[in-house]
Amino acid sequence: MVRTSLLLALLGLTAACTTNGPGPMATTSSFGPTVAFESVDGPPPQVFDKLVRALEAESTARSFTIVSREAQASYRVRSYLSAQVRRGKTTIAWVWDVYDRDQERALRLSGDEPAGKGRDAWAMADDQMMRRIALAGLNGLNGLISGAGVPDSPAPPRSGPAVAQADENPPESVPPRMQTLAFSAH
Repeated sequence: MVRTSLLLALLGLTAACTTNGPGPMATTSSFGPTVAFESVDGPPPQVFDKLVRALEAESTARSFTIVSREAQASYRVRSYLSAQVRRGKTTIAWVWDVYDRDQERALRLSGDEPAGKGRDAWAMADDQMMRRIALAGLNGLNGLISGAGVPDSPAPPRSGPAVAQADENPPESVPPRMQTLAFSAH
């Protein structure tokens, strides 16, 4: 019963990225907090499917239930993934913005997953990587919902890009921000 409800909820997640309308809706009756994935922007369809499978596999035994984006939910997640190849090494960066019932952001989870060497960054996003992303995100959600707090994430690698806090009044000589392009199916 729980597995069927979970599968229906994840089918609703898959429907979040269809181009032909709303798609199937999952309905589930659950007790306790619920989480709906509003969107997963960035990855091409084959990587999106790997992430959905990883979420399905890793979401059992949590303090919450994943429901369709069409259902009422205690929390809503907007997820973003981007791929970058720098000096032949691939990195997949991910962000989960978690919103409460009042549509206030309750939490931002993020991370970078090294993917090895290759020219096609998305081709390097294998099942194990999507599982690591799903685990990290679901563990963070579990910590928020259970009140245990978000687990500490490891320090970013020293070879990665540096991130500085934005100045409210930047000097005019600052070049425009670099932007990362990503695929979105909606």
